[in-house]
Amino acid sequence: MKNLLKNSRIKRHILSSLREMEVVSGDEIARELGVSRVAVWKHVRDLIELGYGIKATPKGYRLLYEPGKPYPWELEVRSYYLRETGSTMNVARRLGERGERSWTFVIAEKQRAGRGRLMRKWVSMEGGLYFSLILRPELRLADAGKILPPVCSAIMGTLGTYGLSSEAIENGVYIRGRKIAGVLVEVAGELDMVRYAVVGVGLNVANPVPENATSLMIELGEPPALLEVSRRLFNNLGTFLRKTLEVGSDD
Repeated sequence: MKNLLKNSRIKRHILSSLREMEVVSGDEIARELGVSRVAVWKHVRDLIELGYGIKATPKGYRLLYEPGKPYPWELEVRSYYLRETGSTMNVARRLGERGERSWTFVIAEKQRAGRGRLMRKWVSMEGGLYFSLILRPELRLADAGKILPPVCSAIMGTLGTYGLSSEAIENGVYIRGRKIAGVLVEVAGELDMVRYAVVGVGLNVANPVPENATSLMIELGEPPALLEVSRRLFNNLGTFLRKTLEVGSDD
């Protein structure tokens, strides 16, 4: 599938080295990874294009700043990242049909056709956290509704780590009556069993929102980095979903 950014052990190693040392030579990274100096340079170039401030000096590379975005090599979950897509739900469904494993996240920087319940449009401009999670729970189709409550609980728990009190109403999470997150659950099944489920989440972080909605930026004054929010929420999703459902890691 085109334009999907995947995990990269080389990018992980480059960033780890740059975070540990003030300057790191490309030759040293190449030796440690067992790849060519050109391969290292190509990955550094990719990272620069994705928003990392990496400067080449006579002594090697220096890391000046980071984008704070949930790229696959920044996370401890299996994931794909799209800088732009129609809907992460559609991408995740295609991956689910192709046999993608449970606990795979599809994350987008922005969506052109994000959707909520009853096909309502979910405005998904840059700055928010938009993703779909593929699950393969041991559930009957009639019990698919059990997926939604723990997802909302995970979102509320994440907001709580920022000192925010929220409540779940139907498929959304609200702060003082203003929507900050929406959840959409779609399932595919055969006979009476779920083959896979796709859980879509849109969380307003620093993106523009409608008048009747809110965001972490509005509530906190200054929003945390998307990467930080993602790590907290993904961890909570694992905790709440595994506690409530029989959802294996499928590793």
